[in-house]
This record gives sequence, structure tokens and C-alpha cells, in this order.
Amino acid sequence: MTSALALTACGPGNTAPAGSQPNHATTTGQAALTYKPGTAAANGAPDNTGDFASPGSATAAQWVQLTSAAAGTLNPVVVNGAGFTLYRFDKDTADPSQSNCNGACAVTWPPVVVNPNGKIFLSGVPKSEIGVVKRADGKLQVTVGGWPVYLFSKDTAPGQTNGEGVGGTWFAVSPQGAKVIPLTG
Repeated sequence: MTSALALTACGPGNTAPAGSQPNHATTTGQAALTYKPGTAAANGAPDNTGDFASPGSATAAQWVQLTSAAAGTLNPVVVNGAGFTLYRFDKDTADPSQSNCNGACAVTWPPVVVNPNGKIFLSGVPKSEIGVVKRADGKLQVTVGGWPVYLFSKDTAPGQTNGEGVGGTWFAVSPQGAKVIPLTG
């Protein structure tokens, strides 16, 4: 069973240790994420780390940037620090948070993960909506509005939304965790 670790900013240091929020489910362990307002670049994040690192590299999960932006015809959506659209999966759950995309699914839809002591930079995305959930592989996956979030392997450039509506179950995620559906004219 996957358990959730929902973290919100607390105290002046913006650090949220596991188990510190009485109203959220938590995992065991010593996860302490740091939330920073603004972008990774504005906060001096080193090159080739976090969202700017090669996927799967040792430095890729040091930090994640979550920014409210427009992507294609969708607005607002959450994008990462490199400008790639983030998605949610209808077969996951938000309450409690649980990821149901593993194995081959997670190759096509790479989960957005962060190290237990990593940083999450926020620009236009409410801290109160951000958390993490422990995946089946033990990694911490970022959640927005309780929904685990993913990239899409067929988005090859920033701002693309090729994953929107795939299989009727994948949708760009809003800064509050809702599905972003294109307006029909």
C-alpha cells in the first residue's frame, strides 16, 4: 500500500518535516522539503540539477520548480523549471494521494520526483496545494491538490501539451490540482 506524505510550508524556515502536519497523512522516515517562492534560477539553483538535469541523473531530484503558466491553448497549467507541462492521471487518487502509474506507464509518463531533503520552488502555485506521496518504488512524487504529477515522454519541447486527454485519463494539471480542459468554441 502506498502512503501519502503531504507537506505544506510551516514556520519561518519554510521547511516541512515528515509528521509535522496534524491534518495530513504521513509516511515514516525523515523527509524534510524546503519550499522557496520564485523560480529555481532566481534562487541560484546550480546548472545541471533539478529540472535542468538529465532525467534519472543523481542530481535530477534535488529540486523541482512548479510554475503557473500557459501551455498551448491551456491556461493556467503547472509547468516545471524547464517549461514542460505537468499532468495528472484519473486512475490515481488525491484523497488519499496515491500513484497508480508504475512500470511501463512510468516510462511513458515519468513521475515528478524530489529527494527527501529536496527543494520545491513555487511561482504562482499555492504552497497549500503542494505535497508528496511515496511511490511503490520508494521515491517521493510531487502532488498538486493531492494529485501525483507527471511529465509526458512525447512532449519534446517546453510548452507542448501532447499528453492532454490521452486515453481520456491524462490531463494537464492546474495550480490547484484540477484537470485543465481546453475551451471549446
